[in-house]
Amino acid sequence: MDKTRNYTKGKNGEEIAKKYLEETGMETIEMNFENKLGEIDLVMQDKEWLVFVEVKLKVGDRYGTPEEMINKRKLGQVRRVAESFLVMKPQIKKQFQKYRIDAVAIVLNEDKTIKRIRYYKNLYG
Repeated sequence: MDKTRNYTKGKNGEEIAKKYLEETGMETIEMNFENKLGEIDLVMQDKEWLVFVEVKLKVGDRYGTPEEMINKRKLGQVRRVAESFLVMKPQIKKQFQKYRIDAVAIVLNEDKTIKRIRYYKNLYG
């Protein structure tokens, strides 16, 4: 799969996840925060929590689930980027006493309609 198609698919997944999380009452602070350590798909506010969200999207589940892509190494990378986010954005950091890392796993049908969305809270304890 070429990079452009992967990028477009990723952005689509992030939009779906953002809408889904906003419907649960969360607020978007930032999308696609990126630095030399990596990228965080969504930075959200869930009441007093600052939430860093990893989004994984798959079309169909013939080749594994999106959850299989959210491993310890990936979560470690998200944590490092999250910590650098807090250092680079002290004005946001001081609004929150605590933060967590969540994930949204999305599977689309072949026609790009949503087959399922699963939301996982506080994956990096």
